[in-house]
Amino acid sequence: MSNNNQIVRELPLSHTIYLDSEIDAEKAKKLVVYHYPLNKSYRWKEWQEHLDTELSNRYYPYLMRSYKGQFGLFVAVDSETTKPPVILNKDGMDIRPEKVQYSAEMNPIWIRLIMRKVSAFGTHCKGSHTLGRPLLKIDTWNTKKSRGVNAISLDCRTQQRRDRNTTEVVLFHENVPLRVLDSAKANAEHRNSMWVYDKNNVLVRWIPKKGEKPSGPVYSEIRKNKNKRKQRAFIDLSNADAFKGSWPCLLKPIQDELIDKAQAYGFNLKPKILNLKPLPLKTKYKQGPKTRNTMPSVALLEKVLVLDLRFSKNISAEQMLLPLNQALSEKSINTQLHLLPNCDPQDIDSLEFSKSDSILVLLDQYPGVIEDHYPLTTKLRTKVACQHINVNPYDLDGDSIEAKLINEISDEESNETYLVPEDEYYNYTLSMFETDSRMEALKRNLEIVIKELSIKHLLHDDQVKLSSMLPEEHDVLTEELVVITDGYLFTVLNDRPVLIPFNPTISEHEKNCDLVLGKFNTSVKQLFALLSREWPYSYQPQVVMQGFGSDAEKYARFARRQTIVIHKAESVSIYYQDPKYDTPHMLPNHLAETLQELQSQNISMPLKQWQLPETDVLEEHINELKEEGELSEKSANTLLTQLDDIKTCWHETLGTLWQENRSSIEYKELKQHAFKALLSVMNNKLPEGEMPKKIVSSSLSGSWAKVASRVFGIPLQDIRAWLRDIPGIQRLWHDPEQGYYIVGSLAPPKLQLTRQPSIRQWHALQGEMNTELLASLIDVDWVRSNQLAGNPCVALLVRRWRDCQNGKEEALGLGLII
Repeated sequence: MSNNNQIVRELPLSHTIYLDSEIDAEKAKKLVVYHYPLNKSYRWKEWQEHLDTELSNRYYPYLMRSYKGQFGLFVAVDSETTKPPVILNKDGMDIRPEKVQYSAEMNPIWIRLIMRKVSAFGTHCKGSHTLGRPLLKIDTWNTKKSRGVNAISLDCRTQQRRDRNTTEVVLFHENVPLRVLDSAKANAEHRNSMWVYDKNNVLVRWIPKKGEKPSGPVYSEIRKNKNKRKQRAFIDLSNADAFKGSWPCLLKPIQDELIDKAQAYGFNLKPKILNLKPLPLKTKYKQGPKTRNTMPSVALLEKVLVLDLRFSKNISAEQMLLPLNQALSEKSINTQLHLLPNCDPQDIDSLEFSKSDSILVLLDQYPGVIEDHYPLTTKLRTKVACQHINVNPYDLDGDSIEAKLINEISDEESNETYLVPEDEYYNYTLSMFETDSRMEALKRNLEIVIKELSIKHLLHDDQVKLSSMLPEEHDVLTEELVVITDGYLFTVLNDRPVLIPFNPTISEHEKNCDLVLGKFNTSVKQLFALLSREWPYSYQPQVVMQGFGSDAEKYARFARRQTIVIHKAESVSIYYQDPKYDTPHMLPNHLAETLQELQSQNISMPLKQWQLPETDVLEEHINELKEEGELSEKSANTLLTQLDDIKTCWHETLGTLWQENRSSIEYKELKQHAFKALLSVMNNKLPEGEMPKKIVSSSLSGSWAKVASRVFGIPLQDIRAWLRDIPGIQRLWHDPEQGYYIVGSLAPPKLQLTRQPSIRQWHALQGEMNTELLASLIDVDWVRSNQLAGNPCVALLVRRWRDCQNGKEEALGLGLII
């Protein structure tokens, strides 16, 4: 790809790297390790539960792994003089340990035991979670229903590269929610692990013994809800405490502690660092008028049939079309909605449609509630393009569960949670769609639903050409391209998508895939042989096929995880996406400095200290910032032009606050009041007929923050400037040497970033890496609304085809290749 931009920025990751050749063996020998042989007649789960009970409150780093062909348990002790712990098997017999001598082959065991000695923050849990993993308390919750602790269980694993010298240490974690137990349940019969706070206010594992009472409330692990509505933000800059709870701030001290501990035992760990360059994009962020369609590259359907399956009958189907048509109009989407006759649930499967039809199903329920109507269309979506939309206004601008419109009722015997709606949940009116927040949500959701329906229409209707539905991808999604992802092989024939199940354990699927791959001078078997030869790690692919099930089941699961791109130009090139089992976390630079800035900005100072100096002093600061390159000449001139008005509004705001008996204020609030007054002054000075501005320009606001920082001696700039400097937060970046691609947001960064940008690593199995091709598979606007695709865009076609087949592995377009 032609990219003359020489910008290169560093991005540290949570992974660390060490060179096996640099390990100090003498220091490594200082880690004293014993191995306890375990009888394989016990099942893994039985040993796990037994050893957790035996060891987890005794503060020994331990790890279950084989040694010299013997399945067993590694335990690290503090020194040569420390006696190894006495461990009894389930029959009450001593398990005799053997002291393990350090050797290079023990490096993966050593580093994981070192990880289990980590004491990040100095307040981690003294008792291990499961199989020796440390537990770290993150925060607490206290509601009317329950109180508890949010914690993470820490671990790491190693993966040695092909050079057999460079080893990556992959830090990963698992969420472990702990809830206070009823006193009646805190006994030896309680199956889950239990915890209490010790005298130092540190969580420790508690094993109940006869006659022993806990020192305080007992906490127990609770089942994690896969559909949990609230997740920890990737980065939250709304205030200092929120930032401390962001993933980079939580994991960086753990990484630092691991590096420090490893150094003491001869492992020279260093953070993995990407050297990233920006890539040009064709997809732009759709900003400005809210009416714009954010996915203009998709040829959206002209006509959609509407099937009303709402639970509530307060609003007729005809009335329900009014806000929907208004939303389409305001989004400049020309799709016409045509209402189908009323249909009873039991008659849905008998409805007849042609493949050219597309059905929009109106629902008014949160998925999974009692009397859920979502499953009613299970068969229908295999026949015709079908998509649901939830139009319940309570769900459009809030969480109905949190609002108590839907009750979560737990059945302790079955450990199931049922969602039971209140009557009010379905008692909505047409006027409720008139609020801005609900209409914006409806517009956003409807736009996405019409796009998804258009994609499904492409898959269902064999008369629709790929180039007509996705015209901007006509030179990328061609017959010269094969993408294998999520268990399917994708290609294009006769301008139609072809999707074939990619499962080498089923001969018919392998045969069909080979019909396509043969045109690229390869086959399924040859492809896996090439993958084995060019595998980027010292271990072979078979290692990651371990797990439960037969060999065929393991092989099928492994195949489904692969993402491979095959492209034919003058020669055939094959690229392989690393199947990261634990995605690295971004740990951007300057975390400590950013926290310090946030803490400074949150300081409330007396009104007197917010007084501005004379105008000539302010002008001097502006000129200094211009000379230092902190302000452009244009920004400096704009500031000088507005300076008198800014100063007047600032002092008038302080006067008003004084009259309101306010004694102190934070900068953010003071600036908000002053610039609101400034906006009014600026609009009053506009020429007649010119539209008034809604906000003061971000450029002027940011420039003033730089001046204010000089005046008051504290950093007051927009904290999001730090985010904008982090490579990968916005747009598309890549590290050409290491093959990493980071897909950031197209939108300007907000104070809270919910999700980390997508991080993927690609390897060239055959031919040279074609960055332009890989980027073109991500640089599309139709996978995620106003965002780039995180994975090759073909993955969306695969997922939607699976939706259409109810999860069955059926082929699409097989007749085109046979």
